[in-house]
Amino acid sequence: MSFRTILISNRCKLDLRMNYMEVRSKNYVRKDDFPTSLIMIDCNYLKEVNDHLGHEYGDLLLQRIANSIQETISKESIAIRVGGDEFLILCPHHDHQQAEKLIEQLQESFHSKTDNILKLDAAFGYYTAMDDTLPFKEAFYIADKNMYAHKKIIHQQRNHK
Repeated sequence: MSFRTILISNRCKLDLRMNYMEVRSKNYVRKDDFPTSLIMIDCNYLKEVNDHLGHEYGDLLLQRIANSIQETISKESIAIRVGGDEFLILCPHHDHQQAEKLIEQLQESFHSKTDNILKLDAAFGYYTAMDDTLPFKEAFYIADKNMYAHKKIIHQQRNHK
């Protein structure tokens, strides 16, 4: 069975969603799907857009990010919205080099869809599982931790300009 792309939007059900992703990974990630990369994405500037332009523009920013993800990932990958401005992409058959290449492609796509009103930008983190020995929750945690490390670097660069 191939992967399907889904978007989940209710932040208050994150624990329920995590259980869903764990079950889904057990049922749909097969031994021959490895390596599998988990890519975490955290949209930058959403709070600023909501505060200065309104939530309609914040929603538009998230839609553009989601559309860019949809257009860029392979058909066998799954994109899931896991929080207000965070997305997870499950990428079967993606080693760390392919994950990094996909991140570059996503950055390029975000840049190409940036206009004078909305800047599409994000922090990224990933983890590549070579087999199924690490529980999904731990792999997710590592990808999330790597994404926050990237976000910290972005904030430091912004503060030094």
